[in-house]
Amino acid sequence: MSLKKCSIRDVAALAGVSISTVSRILNNHEKAKTIPPEVHKRVQECARQLEYVPNANVRRVFSHRAGIIGLLVPSYRQMKMHIFEDGHLRRLISGIEEGLGENKYRLLLIFNDEQFQENREYMSLIRSQDIDGLLVWGAQPDEEYWREPVEAGLPVVFTVTLPGKPEAPFNYVINATREGARRALQLLLDRGHRRIMYLRETGKARFLVEQMDLAVREMEQQRPDLKLEWVDISRKCEDLPVERFRQPQPPTAILSYNYAMAGEAIGVLAAAGYRVPDDLEVVSCYSFQSEKGWVSTIVVDDFEIGRLAAEAIQKLIEQPDYRVRLEVPAELIQRKTTKAQ
Repeated sequence: MSLKKCSIRDVAALAGVSISTVSRILNNHEKAKTIPPEVHKRVQECARQLEYVPNANVRRVFSHRAGIIGLLVPSYRQMKMHIFEDGHLRRLISGIEEGLGENKYRLLLIFNDEQFQENREYMSLIRSQDIDGLLVWGAQPDEEYWREPVEAGLPVVFTVTLPGKPEAPFNYVINATREGARRALQLLLDRGHRRIMYLRETGKARFLVEQMDLAVREMEQQRPDLKLEWVDISRKCEDLPVERFRQPQPPTAILSYNYAMAGEAIGVLAAAGYRVPDDLEVVSCYSFQSEKGWVSTIVVDDFEIGRLAAEAIQKLIEQPDYRVRLEVPAELIQRKTTKAQ
């Protein structure tokens, strides 16, 4: 059944309940608290099965505007650091400011902590009408709950990362991470390297790592002569297997998750007597532009992602049927960790 033909009446019929019961459950109405949990589950499963989406033109939750767009970011507990220590986020916010321009909207910072998820506060944002739309930074593949607020009518645009794969049914403006990783690896291949160590991040950035992994696997399949060693890094390169570089046929280059990891790896190698780029070359996949930068890297345009996302959320608020699915390309910059050609 198509999205346009499916109605709340269809959901009610499949679930064997009244239309008012479906409405209360899907809209998280106060009276829904009196409905048994098993009915909640049945209605939600039927709605997903039918791919039911409320008619945004008829049942538009945001009948009046608050003039505020929310920016959802991970909490301190999730990040394990202060959010504004992240250079990507700082640049994204500057881009959002540019994208909002002189329009009527203001930006409200919201933290995606345990309470936001477990208490379904994303649905409270709809009921309270405190915001007109939501930009999300730091979403991860295992966050299944995002379908609920989107299907309930909350305008949401995901930035940089997605709760799922790029083909997921969400609006997004993200970094072209997969293509960036391919370009970084291709640079090392073009420079004659065939034994490369791939340093993966095992902490908070799962979506980005998954996209990089896809690019690396594709390259492995396309290039039988390429020998890649996958190494998981969890604690500032303390896991880097330096002894591998002393064994026969050692890696001659390193492909790193990001700039910071590359810098740490270079420091560990230098302490063991290895020089970059003389003994081996290093390229990172996910970084931001810095005047002090010295690692050859893929540079992500977080500012442009923020600008485009801000423009997109405003269009989505005004036009509920609007769709945006953009991957912003990154730039490859060669610096001191690869030899001059």
